[in-house]
Amino acid sequence: MPIIQYRRPDAEAVQRLIQSGIHPVIARILAGRGVAEPESVALLLRALEQPGSMRDLEKAAHLVAECVLKQKTLFVIGDYDVDGGTATALLIDFLTQCGARVDFLIPNRVTEGYGLSPALVERAAAHQADCLITVDNGISAFAGVEAAKARGMTVVVTDHHLPGQGIPPADAVVNPNQPGCRFPWKSTCGVGVAFYLAAAIKKVLIAAGHPPVHGLDLGQFLDLVALGTVADVVPLEKNNRIFIRAGLKRLRQGTARTGLLALMRVSGISPATVQAEDLGFRLGPRINAAGRLEDMRVGVRLLLTRDAEEADTLAKKLHSLNGERQQIEAEMLEQALERAQQLLPESAEGIPLTDEDAQAVQAPRILCLQDPQGHEGVVGLVAGRIKERTGLPTLVFAPGADVGVLKGSARSIPNVHIRDFLAEMDAQHPGLILGFGGHAMAAGLTVRAQDFGRFAQIAQALALQRIPFDALAHRVWVDGEIEPDYCTLDLAQEIEAFGPYGNQFPAPLFIGTFRLLKSQRIGKDGQTLKMSVALDGAGRTGQPLQAIQFKRGEVPDPEPGDICRFLYTLSVNRFRGEESLQCIVQQVMEPISAAVV
Repeated sequence: MPIIQYRRPDAEAVQRLIQSGIHPVIARILAGRGVAEPESVALLLRALEQPGSMRDLEKAAHLVAECVLKQKTLFVIGDYDVDGGTATALLIDFLTQCGARVDFLIPNRVTEGYGLSPALVERAAAHQADCLITVDNGISAFAGVEAAKARGMTVVVTDHHLPGQGIPPADAVVNPNQPGCRFPWKSTCGVGVAFYLAAAIKKVLIAAGHPPVHGLDLGQFLDLVALGTVADVVPLEKNNRIFIRAGLKRLRQGTARTGLLALMRVSGISPATVQAEDLGFRLGPRINAAGRLEDMRVGVRLLLTRDAEEADTLAKKLHSLNGERQQIEAEMLEQALERAQQLLPESAEGIPLTDEDAQAVQAPRILCLQDPQGHEGVVGLVAGRIKERTGLPTLVFAPGADVGVLKGSARSIPNVHIRDFLAEMDAQHPGLILGFGGHAMAAGLTVRAQDFGRFAQIAQALALQRIPFDALAHRVWVDGEIEPDYCTLDLAQEIEAFGPYGNQFPAPLFIGTFRLLKSQRIGKDGQTLKMSVALDGAGRTGQPLQAIQFKRGEVPDPEPGDICRFLYTLSVNRFRGEESLQCIVQQVMEPISAAVV
């Protein structure tokens, strides 16, 4: 059973929001996520942070603009995930409209690895590249930058990943997370940085009297920024939420780029009601499948095309690749779960250990798993699934393209900064990790296959030192209870409208006491529980509501007449053009008398 913790929003902030006309429940939700002033609610595009404080941005813009004006050959060096793909498409589309001579290269995940490498520089040199612009990579590409400089190329690095020791010797480095950068929104992802670079280049070209940029609307790229920002699961600080809100508006108006509209069709998404979670869980994975299993150029081509027939063909290809990816992931996940269960200690009766027992036997505080037959393009997804199941930071490895090398991906929990954890391992044991990089919650790394056992032992030993056992406790933050009179379709629609929700700005989760009226199992596998319930609260019982719980499992179902505590969200259920209120039950808690921490 999770530890339930209530958000305690600032009471004065809640009142200010209510006085501005915001629904009391919405005010409580927003204040609980740090929104303290009414003017911060609207997320208007004009409130987007100005780029003046982004280090090296103006320098980078002048370098690129000079290449455009002199008709030099530019190459965008992208990455093979959605953030990198959208950033590549954004700059290619923008620079093409500016009249530039421009193309792009994205390394193959399996055969070429991550980022700007000397080998990729050679490929660009074969096309007579004069200037390289990295997007969503480059902050650790010392060898690649040096190789490009040795060939006389101009190098502009744009990235958002955390730098290691030092900054590569590029002509300009634009990264909100580099030392000395005063740009306040450090969670800006690769496509967000690319958008700011495009805006700065446009300004320089306008000042130079370059005709193609007059009338060039940067708003056309906001659908790309929204998609990349959601898919990269960066924290949804205010600036990122403005980007996403603006991009979703374009999608809902049907003015998004041709490829995205085609991908929405094959994904079964209605443009009129598209939400941020559709970008993260339906569009993003289909584009990602290209980089994971084949070639991200397919994804970029989809994002660039203006031909409806080509868009449909590419969207169907990505949809098919995603199905293949899902099958590979399911097979790898089954193997990884078996291995994880072997590593997690149990009592003699097979019952999971209590917290006290686990501390006594030094139960694992991190999981390191290897799949000798696994696909390196899927290790991150499997690591994320295992982390969700176990609550432990998880690293999953599979064979890389080079013989004797393992490619790994890590997914972490809020209290464990996984990149810093790997950096400490690397500092204490030089040479053990061949390369790594990432964020607080996710990282990638490479190790020798023969060193995996040693790596796992060292990681576990360091985790026992650095990760307190209570940091692994499963905590669920809730937004309190809703009075029965407030539990309406209107409120669910308002909650939806005040999004987007995501990392560090989570969708509202409520706790409440419900009287079960009736229930039945539905679905092919019988794992979905459909219920009719009535919310009890403030001495009143509300009207009957429809509720549903997915992945119910084999646990006994509550009986009609039972009074239960639910963790739930309010959702707008759309079916055949009609909208209705639905409670999505995350967990059926103990009876009302159970203690809630």
